[in-house]
Amino acid sequence: MATSLKSTPATLLSLPDLAGKVILVTGASAGIGRATAESLLASGATVLGIARSALPYRHKNLHSLRCDLARASAITALFKKISKLAPHLDGLVNVAGIDPKIALADGDEHKWREVVDLNLRAYYLVIRAGAPFLRRGRGRAIVNVSSINYRLGVPKRSIYSATKAGILGLTTGLARELGAEGIRLNTVTPGWIFTERQVGEYFVGPKAKKHLAYLAGVQSLPLKITAGDVANHILFYLSDASRASTGHNCVVDGGWLLE
Repeated sequence: MATSLKSTPATLLSLPDLAGKVILVTGASAGIGRATAESLLASGATVLGIARSALPYRHKNLHSLRCDLARASAITALFKKISKLAPHLDGLVNVAGIDPKIALADGDEHKWREVVDLNLRAYYLVIRAGAPFLRRGRGRAIVNVSSINYRLGVPKRSIYSATKAGILGLTTGLARELGAEGIRLNTVTPGWIFTERQVGEYFVGPKAKKHLAYLAGVQSLPLKITAGDVANHILFYLSDASRASTGHNCVVDGGWLLE
């Protein structure tokens, strides 16, 4: 059990073999997606950053592409645009998602589809549309981002938790199929991460002390985990340094679940 949480920036991971590679990152506007995109750019990669709105940062090797990933037709249109930008992909990272609190009584078909279509169906459709590009690329790595939330039994998170558990099934379900073609597929599963949104929602104001104390009580490490910490693990799975790994679930939670 940690007694208090230290706030320090993540050490930027630089992997030389990522230089020159073309990597698609969804949810690239903020949080883990942005940290991943910026780390890839720092490593010399070209990044296709996907978000609903234009990305709030610029780089010579960054292509900002707008897409509502909850719409299947929009994903089809996205990859038509990508085909004009890049003949191949060397990596693909699924990050985009939402985590609304929805009680069972309120979770009708509309609410279910709102969460599932973005958090799970979009992962599958992006992989399906991206596979032909990956077959022409180098490295050929896919990383899906899940969450330990599905293990915690948090009230009003049942739909969200179902999607995050489903991501693990999607990863293992495709690992052998794509592995036969040399395409690797792994999941990175974060705990409670100090992104801008999470800090604003939980770690400022009158309830901040309670949330910090709870987190210190469940984590083994006295650390405020940042989006950069998660991005480091994603970059590892995109790199040839992890060439023997596929179908894995890498938990980044400061020793909360201890697995």
